[in-house]
Amino acid sequence: MDREVTLTSKGGRWHRTGHPWVYRDDIKEADASLSGEIVRVKASNGQPLGQALFNAQSKIALRWLDSNSERRIDRDFWASRLQAALEYRRRVVQGSTAYRLISSEADGFPGLIVDRYEDALVLQVLSLGIDRNLPLIIEILTESLHPKAVIARNDSPIRSLEGLPQEKEKILGDPPSRMEVSEGECRYLVDVWEGQKTGAYLDQRENRLFAGKHLQGRILDAFSYQGGFSLQVAKRAEEVLAIEDSEAAAAILKENLKLNDIQNVRVEKDNAFDRLKTLEKAGEKFDAVILDPPAFAKSKAQVPSAWAGYREINLRAMRILKSGGLLISCSCSYNIHSEEFLNILWESAIEAGRTARVLESRTQAKDHPILLSHPESKYLKCEILEIL
Repeated sequence: MDREVTLTSKGGRWHRTGHPWVYRDDIKEADASLSGEIVRVKASNGQPLGQALFNAQSKIALRWLDSNSERRIDRDFWASRLQAALEYRRRVVQGSTAYRLISSEADGFPGLIVDRYEDALVLQVLSLGIDRNLPLIIEILTESLHPKAVIARNDSPIRSLEGLPQEKEKILGDPPSRMEVSEGECRYLVDVWEGQKTGAYLDQRENRLFAGKHLQGRILDAFSYQGGFSLQVAKRAEEVLAIEDSEAAAAILKENLKLNDIQNVRVEKDNAFDRLKTLEKAGEKFDAVILDPPAFAKSKAQVPSAWAGYREINLRAMRILKSGGLLISCSCSYNIHSEEFLNILWESAIEAGRTARVLESRTQAKDHPILLSHPESKYLKCEILEIL
């Protein structure tokens, strides 16, 4: 059998939406031994549709590469995709030495994440097909960018769905575990081995810079992690209270404050849910509150409990805000869509007895591109509310 996969008629209709994935149930004929290979895809009537990465084990069986069935997927193909990604980042990234260089399907590298931290590249491989092509892709990356270090943070549980092991590896160089990068006027440390994602939440970069320009007075930064928001808002604030439950993250936050010679941020190790309750009970008031929690809904089954969690923290935040105060409320749960998140905030305002005005609806930084044909590529919600 040639390297071909045939879709069902339903799979063909799904393909016409432009979505970059085809699910296992929408495949009519395929040889499982082709898993990890680049295959030609045909419609149920035999019409050629293009080429994709195939994995019979994964629920996402096909990840589209090209609509041309005859194009060679070789060094020149991947190099062209990389150059397009680089050119796009030159247009959308300014004033930061840490950003996303390759964002999976949105850059034509299905299942590959590459983040740049100064002269180091940290990558995550989330598909079997990319894993098979990784040596060539790394070769092209190093020839184009000349990084001093390349690290594989392949410790995401998602890899198990592709039949891949969870592991960490130094591919090139010997980088320190903590690296110093810049974002606007601030510098901060990134733990590329143990930090969240590839070391930092780069998707919030533009929202942090926005907060630094607009927030002032007494500010609460709940779920502060390593202080990304706190660092940016400190220069205009009278005082910042940063709440972080992780001792390791709080320790790096304190190091980041010293690195930037910031004196007006107080770090408290505490559970943000509990601290919001005690602040309300104590009658504390703030000019601004930042809520940037981890994902509460990593699956559809978790949506009800996530809804309750988001409503809880937002109503508490609204109660401790002064009249005219600003709330920056975020959700990185893809399974909570933008309209649903606004409804959560509306319910929170009703329960808090406050009126909330939407000043701006934001999303992830532009180096995390959003494809209209790939709703999953838009996951971050960042609502800027004025509490009246």
